[in-house]
Amino acid sequence: MADSNLPGDDRRQQLTSDFLAQTARIPFAELQRYFAGGRVVAVEDSLDLVSVAVELALDNAEQFQQWVDAGAVSAVSDDTARQWLEADTVLWAVVADPWVLVQLRDE
Repeated sequence: MADSNLPGDDRRQQLTSDFLAQTARIPFAELQRYFAGGRVVAVEDSLDLVSVAVELALDNAEQFQQWVDAGAVSAVSDDTARQWLEADTVLWAVVADPWVLVQLRDE
């Protein structure tokens, strides 16, 4: 992961590069233990998944709170998890430790 001693813009660029390299499609079924631990966060399709991960890693609480207040970022509900599991849904995911950010994107 990115060196936290880098200057602001360099750290942001490094985080972006790191998260881009780690982003992948994964069946929701493989995220069950993270969901059970309350660590799966849904990101609305209108947002860039990697950008959200970067802001989380940079601890940009103000921006993150705006997304939460707008409903663009939220914990995955039990109902949504059940639907994704039953439908064998494949999601885009990236780990912003300890969180797993997921996004349901149309191909």
